[in-house]
Parts: sequence; structure tokens; C-alpha cells
Amino acid sequence: MNYRRISTKTVLLVVLSVFGWNGFLYAQSVPKQPILQIQQEFESGKLDLDSAALKQFRLLYKEEKLLSQKEIQKCATPAHMFLKKHEGELSPAALTEINSYLQEDEPKKRNQMREIYISESGLFEVHYEITGSDAVPLEDENGSGVPDYVEWVGEAADSSYRHEVINIGFTDPIPAGYRYEIYLENMGFYGETRSYAGTVLGPETYINVENDFVGFPQNTDPEGNQKGAIKATVAHELKHAIQYIHNKWLAPSGNPSWSEMDATLMEEVVYDDVNDYYNYIKTGLYSSVPNSFSVFAEPQKSAPGAYYFVTWMIYYSEAFGNELWRDVWELIDTDNSMGIDEALVMVLPEPGRDIAFETTFVQNHLWHFASGSRSGEDDYGFEEKEFYPNANVEHAFTGVPAEEVRMNSLEKMASHYFEVTPSADDNGLVEIAIDFDSTNVGLGLLLYTNSGETVEYIATGEDKAQVYIPTDIKWQDISRLGVVVANPDLNMRTDSLILNFGKKGSPVTIRDPDYADLPDRIAVYPNFPNPFNPVTTIRFDLPHSAFVELEVYDINGRKIQTLVSESRRLGTYEESFDGSALASGVYLYRLSVHGEVFIEKMTLIK
Repeated sequence: MNYRRISTKTVLLVVLSVFGWNGFLYAQSVPKQPILQIQQEFESGKLDLDSAALKQFRLLYKEEKLLSQKEIQKCATPAHMFLKKHEGELSPAALTEINSYLQEDEPKKRNQMREIYISESGLFEVHYEITGSDAVPLEDENGSGVPDYVEWVGEAADSSYRHEVINIGFTDPIPAGYRYEIYLENMGFYGETRSYAGTVLGPETYINVENDFVGFPQNTDPEGNQKGAIKATVAHELKHAIQYIHNKWLAPSGNPSWSEMDATLMEEVVYDDVNDYYNYIKTGLYSSVPNSFSVFAEPQKSAPGAYYFVTWMIYYSEAFGNELWRDVWELIDTDNSMGIDEALVMVLPEPGRDIAFETTFVQNHLWHFASGSRSGEDDYGFEEKEFYPNANVEHAFTGVPAEEVRMNSLEKMASHYFEVTPSADDNGLVEIAIDFDSTNVGLGLLLYTNSGETVEYIATGEDKAQVYIPTDIKWQDISRLGVVVANPDLNMRTDSLILNFGKKGSPVTIRDPDYADLPDRIAVYPNFPNPFNPVTTIRFDLPHSAFVELEVYDINGRKIQTLVSESRRLGTYEESFDGSALASGVYLYRLSVHGEVFIEKMTLIK
């Protein structure tokens, strides 16, 4: 059995007062991600390979170039990943057309007269223009002779390198003695990381960044949207450059959905106050409604999910530190046939973490449940949970369900969320069980207590009939219960899921084999020692959670003492009775459970 209870997790709540920096709040459309949509159409068979590849590169570089804010592409790197993966399968005609776009762009970078700014670290060359369609904003407040916009890009590159390579320890994409090239261009999307054609000396990739970010979505950077977009883009694209060193963007770790999640994670790690990713997990920067593609809206969708599932990876950074992701990539470096999820499963139980992936997967989804309006009064969950959207639940129950709850099959690496608001008539201890017929299941509970504490329970199981969680908290002592039913399996779905809720008078039928050695019936045993002087122990068994009364009477039926009068979870209990104040004689102890009464005698001899 894998079972944990955690009352709170100590984290710093980041209060983003910068949300009001521009003086007003307004709704905003969430940018679409046409490149990933095209790739999904290819994977589903709606587009053939040539059509999918051509459509992506025409959108990025030709007459169909993305123009409106609703179509602004977050990152064009997935198109280059797609090309890298399928280059040998494309028709000559398609490959020729795509190469014409890319080659047209290459000489432009090499041969045109461009200004070059060297970042303060000396590691980055920022190539820019001050006239023409690619011109950057010319403001130069510090009088350095270099546009502020260009200096911001250099600062972002240095900061991203410092966090990602030096502090966390990701592989350095810049060979010793070389500089990394960043080009500023009017692209209509945030940025892209591209690999050089053929064999090169020095860095194997370079980065293109939008030249002005005019008309792009808002972010929460206190220094303004434009600077925030630069920070997010550079941190994002530098991680793509690091990925390339490991896997040349080839699957499985080069899967664009995983790669985009990974790169978007670095935006939050390097620049915590920018929060451009809010535009992808919500319907707008200041909305409480989840984006329909996000894990908050679709927990039943399998991870990965590109930008929209970035909080899935943020959980691991906040719970275990960014070094976890460094270890994941180091493992991938030793075996490039390994996916990010496979590597994560392997590095989690390592010394210092000592926790199974299955447990973390359930907790990950519990954190998502405990966000937005479900943020508790304590510090359980994400650091920025109050600013995250409200997660969708499969069903919100008013009152504890009396009947079993059947649900659809659960895809690999996905979850179902449920919510229960107890009624005044719901009593007894909270206990939940999930029955299933195959593979893995994880069950997670979040109990929002009336005292303001958020209490977590997690149990997982594989290839068994049931996962059961008893608790020692009463229904009347909580305001809300969150339930996560998760499938942490990397490859297979789970079927025939049935959820059961237990309360006073309606206990759960326990079939979990981890509880096979627990009592199967109510029993009360002879006290020991007997006779006694002056202390004895009374032992009894509970096969399920129940309200228990254990009382001591004299031989004439007068109550002497109440030893127990409360709800108890299943198990074997021992209660001590002290007869120091009593005279020698025969006494009775009476156990009452759900209307069943058991009476035994004991003898006190002084």
C-alpha cells in the first residue's frame, strides 16, 4: 500500500499585485496555437504529411503568415521539430518549398547589414536592425547608443543562461569560446529556435525573437508587457536550444507537446513575475475560467499538453525543486530512446525524494483541484494557486452520494475530479474507495476542514480490485471534499471505475487487499490482565468506520465511566481502564457499534 497524509505544505504565496500595473483589467482572447493544431490534424489522419508540413511553414514564413492576435503562435520551434522528425519522409517537392523559406531567411541573417550587440556576459550576440520592416523600437533611455529593446534581449539571455545552465545545471548549449546568436525580426510570433544546416562549429542552434511585440497578449511583468514578452520568449527558446543538445528534437523526449511544456516551464522558473503562461491556462490573463485545452479544464486528457499543461510540470518544480528536471534530462542524455515521462518515473524514487511517481501524479492533480476559488486558507498547493483558474469537476455533489458513482474509462496519465459538499445529515468518518478492473489507479482526497486546514490523503494501487482510503476526519467537520481518481500509467487506460463514499450507517465495502489482514467483523475480547489491579486493557475490532461507544458499568448497572464515544476508522483498538478509585468487585464493559452491543465481565482485586 502506498498511503500518505499531509496536513500542509509550507510555501511562499506570491501575491501578484502587479496585476493592476496598467491601471485597468480587461478580458482578452486566448491566442490559438495553429502549428500544434496542424500537427494534431496530421496525427489524427486529417492531413497527410506533405500537407501538414507545408501548412505549418506557409503560416510562419509565407503569404499566410499569422497576423491577428487570436492567431499569434507562441513558439514556432515545433514546426522545426516536425521537420526534423519527418524530413526523410517528405516528398522532394514539399521539401524544396520548405527549404526555400528557410534558405531565404538564412542569407538575410548573414549578409544584410545588421547591428550587433554583445550581452554583458559576452555569451550572446543580439543581431538587430534600426530601419526597415525588422526594425526594433529605437528608444534609448540610458543613452548607450543601443536601443533599450535590444539591451533587454541581452539581459534576458544572460539571466536565462544564469538560471537554466549555471544555477539548475542544464547542459550548456554554448561551446567554450563561442557566442550564441539571437536575431530580432518581425515574425508575427513570439520566437523560434532553429538548428543550423549541415555541420557547424560553435552552437548548433540560434534563436529568432519578435522585433517589437506590438499587439501581443498581455502579461504581468511590472516593467510592462513588451519587456515581459522578451523575458518569457528568451527563457523559453533557450530551453529549446538546451533540448537540442540532448535529443536533436527527436521523439520521444523531442515530442513537441513535451518540449513546449518544458520550455514554458522555464518562463516561470526564470521570470516568476511575468506569467505569460496565464494566457494558456486560462481564457484570459485575468480570468478565473480555464482554457478549454488546459489541465484545469480537461484533467481527463492525457499529459503532455504543450503550453496548456505547463502547470503539470510546475508542480514538480515547486514540490521537488528544479534539479529534478535536470536529473530527468541527464538520464535522457544517457538513453535518448527514453521519454520525459519515463525518465521522471525513474528519478523520483532516488535518494532525497523517495516517492513513487504514482503518488506524485495524484498529488499533482490535487494541487490543480485546490486552485482558484478552491484555494484553501492554508498554504497547500501551488504558490500562485489563487491566480490559477477553477478546475472543472466531473460532478459536484450536494450531500454525500448514497449510491456508487460509475465513471467512464480513464485514459493514461489522466484524472477525474469530483467535489462533495456535505449536508447537515452527513455524519461519521470520511472514507472512500475506488473499484477498478485493470492497470493503475490513484485515489486522492482533499478535506477542507472547518478549522481552515487542508488535509491530503493519497493511496495508489496496481492490478488489484480496489483502492481504499479511510480517514479519521468526520463529514461534519469539513466544508468540502475534493476527490481525484487518477490513472498514472504511462501506456494503458483504466476501465470500469466505480467510486464509493462511506459515512455513518453506510460504510464502504472494503475489497482492497492491502486491508485483508484487518478485522472482518466486530469483536470485543476479554480484558487483560483479568483479574486486574488497578489497570486493565480492553481490546476490540472494527471491520469498518463506525461510531463507537465503550462504557464501564458496575454489577448493578450503574455507569462508571465512558472510555470511548466517537467515530473510529476500521482497525483494532486497545483502551485502558483504571480502577484505582473503585472497590474490588465484578464490573462490566459494554461496546456498542451501529446498534450491535457486546458485554464482557472483568474483576478488580485490590
